[in-house]
Amino acid sequence: MSEPSPEGPPSRAGIVALAGAPNVGKSTLLNRILGRPLSIATSKPQTTRTRVLAVHTTGTTQIVFTDTPGIHHARGLMHERMVGTARASVRGADLTCWIVSAERGLTATDRAEMPAFAGRSVPVVINKIDLTAYERILPIIAAGAAILPDAEFFPLSALRGENVDRFVAHLASRMPEGPWLYPADTLSDQPTRFFAAELIREQLFRQLDAELPYRVAVRIEEFRERKPKAYIEATVFTDSDSAKKIIVGREGQRIKSIGTAARSAIEALLGSPVYLELYVRVRKDWQSDTRFLDELGL
Repeated sequence: MSEPSPEGPPSRAGIVALAGAPNVGKSTLLNRILGRPLSIATSKPQTTRTRVLAVHTTGTTQIVFTDTPGIHHARGLMHERMVGTARASVRGADLTCWIVSAERGLTATDRAEMPAFAGRSVPVVINKIDLTAYERILPIIAAGAAILPDAEFFPLSALRGENVDRFVAHLASRMPEGPWLYPADTLSDQPTRFFAAELIREQLFRQLDAELPYRVAVRIEEFRERKPKAYIEATVFTDSDSAKKIIVGREGQRIKSIGTAARSAIEALLGSPVYLELYVRVRKDWQSDTRFLDELGL
C-alpha cells in the first residue's frame, strides 16, 4: 500500500492513545484491531509496562495507536514511571480513548481520571460486554455520561470482535487531514528484539502465580536473525534467590516450559525458526534501580 495520490480523497493520520485503568483490555483491543498479537495481554493487571506503538493503515487513513500502561496508584519507581508513560502518551495524542470494563463498571480510577476530558468528545469504550448482562451496560453509560456529557460510548468485546469495526470506523473519521506519519508497511516503531522480550515476559505472567510475575524483568542479551534459525539469548531478572528457584522450577522444568512457549510465539512473530536461550539471575531491588530501569526502557 502506498501513500494516497493527490487526485484522490485526502489522506488522514493521527495518534490515538488507548488509556484506562489496569486490566480493562487495552492490549486485547489493540491486537483485535491489528489482527495480530502485537501487544502482550494476560488476565493479570498491569501486564503492559511501557508504551507500545502500533500503526493501522487502511484506505486513505492511518491511525497510530499507543497502548499505555494502566493508570493506577503508583507505588515505587517502576510503577511511577509506568503511570508517567501513560500520561505522556495521552498528552501527545490527537485523540484519547478511555476504556472501562463492563464487568467492573466505573472504578475509582475511572471517576478520578475521566473528568480531565470534560468538554471534549472523547470516545469511551465499554469493553468486555461478553462478560456481563446487557442490562448492566446502560447504567455504566449513564454514569459515564454524567461525568463526560460530550463523550461517545462504544460497548464492545475486544475478545470476540463485537462492534470493534464500528469503533475503528469512528476513530478513522476523527483523524485530521494530513500526510501519513509512517510508511504504509510500518507496524510499530519498536525493534523486533523489544517484542521478543515482551513475548518472554508474557509467558512469565501466564505461568507464574500470585505476585511473582511483577517481580521479573526480561533483557535481550543477544539477538541475531540468521538462517536457518534466529538466535536469541535473554536474561530473566528477579529480586531474590527464592523467586529464582521458583522460576527455574524443579530440575529446570518451569523455565523450560516458559522458554518453549515463548519460542513458539517469537517464531510466529518472525516467521522463522528460533533458538532461544534463557538465563535466570537475581538482581535485588531492580524495580527501584534507575539505571537498570533505563536499560529496560521503563
